[in-house]
Amino acid sequence: MHQVLFRIPVPGWSDGIPIQGFGLMLLLAFLSASWLARRIALRERVSEIMVQDIGLWLFLGGLAGARALFMWEHTRSLSDFAVRFFRFNEGGIILYGGYAGGSLALVLGWYLKYRKQPVSPWRLADVYAAPLALGVALGRVGCLLNGCCYGQPVPPNYGTIAIHYPMPAAARFDLSARGLQSPAGFTLDSSALPRAVVGAIESGSGAGVLQPGDHIVEAAGHPIFGAEDLSRVLIEDLSDPRYRGDNYLDLVVLRDGERVNIRYAPQTIGLHPAQIYETISMLLLTLVIVAYLPLRGREGQAAALFVGFYGFHRFLNELLRSDPRPIGLESNTSVMLVLMGILLWLGLQFATLPIRQVPEPEGSQ
Repeated sequence: MHQVLFRIPVPGWSDGIPIQGFGLMLLLAFLSASWLARRIALRERVSEIMVQDIGLWLFLGGLAGARALFMWEHTRSLSDFAVRFFRFNEGGIILYGGYAGGSLALVLGWYLKYRKQPVSPWRLADVYAAPLALGVALGRVGCLLNGCCYGQPVPPNYGTIAIHYPMPAAARFDLSARGLQSPAGFTLDSSALPRAVVGAIESGSGAGVLQPGDHIVEAAGHPIFGAEDLSRVLIEDLSDPRYRGDNYLDLVVLRDGERVNIRYAPQTIGLHPAQIYETISMLLLTLVIVAYLPLRGREGQAAALFVGFYGFHRFLNELLRSDPRPIGLESNTSVMLVLMGILLWLGLQFATLPIRQVPEPEGSQ
């Protein structure tokens, strides 16, 4: 996990401008999806200008919808919604909201600018189906870098590659709050309380540089006078955005009467790589839709294929995820997408015209 990939030195910024892993992957997802959409548009004889234009509508509408659904779930007042809506640096988007916002943006953009052209919104939806799956695949890599959308703990010898997240990840705070692991890879000696004295060291947590009996007197630059101070630093202070991307924990301990500076990278227990599961699934779906496009009988059926298969995948992947989220909303929506995809594919057999070649668009390459 790399929340901050690198920093650009800029005068006036003490640590430079951080380049976030999630934001960079979101940009790469948009560029890759746009490239694939143009390739498919050539085969579908749809104007590249139209595809690029509607693609921007899709991106902005999807981003707004994803943010709006998250804010609706996590705000209590309209004023709070309005104030925090554009704080994307704080994180917080829900993919299903992006689908709703993107769908509305596609129809609105087509109606306002291209409804008089011989290209239906169903055909446009077919053009964007595979690029959308590709965008989701790359976007989930961004989730992995950001440390969100993580999976459940992996049992020993389970036969899958487990992901261990560093200290700034949301998984570390969540697992600690649920009592599944300690905040930084060690427990405190209960007999030494209220002093912060190291008790047991968790195997594989990265805290092997510590020793039982180490008396912690400083953590992350904060003086530690007792166990409560240490708990506050590890749970509250390190959740501040300024520590984002800092995977190391600096401690000062008293060991055999001497002050010892210790630096290590705490990590979580092994979790299912739910983001990678979705990346692989969406790459396969991209290939399936590209192969299906010339075989479909009616406009819109490639988009229906995406809706149904994504809902099916998402329902299964939700069973392995462990991050805090509106579980009922997302699981129920997954089931509805499967049914919607099936009904939409069947309904399009009667609601749209057979696939036909539209005239060669002016200015196409």
